[in-house]
Amino acid sequence: MIDVWLAVATLLAPVFAEYAKIRSKAERQFNFIASAGIFFLLALAFNASFLTIAGGAAIYGLYIFEFLGWLFLLVGVIWAVFSGLLK
Repeated sequence: MIDVWLAVATLLAPVFAEYAKIRSKAERQFNFIASAGIFFLLALAFNASFLTIAGGAAIYGLYIFEFLGWLFLLVGVIWAVFSGLLK
């Protein structure tokens, strides 16, 4: 299951990249990483709704948005690494 700290870390990564002056070199890649953090937060919202009447259906929302978060994070990180290596 997704953890709050993973969502916070992916949301803070573009902030620290801005301080380190490397976000301007990979703007779109860090946007992917920030969107992964938003997907992780949405997965956490579905994780918190297990105790409601729609708890059985909430597991699908959790899995979908957690998968999308990992996918966006993977694409953003690999894209940023390869664009950094090519420059």
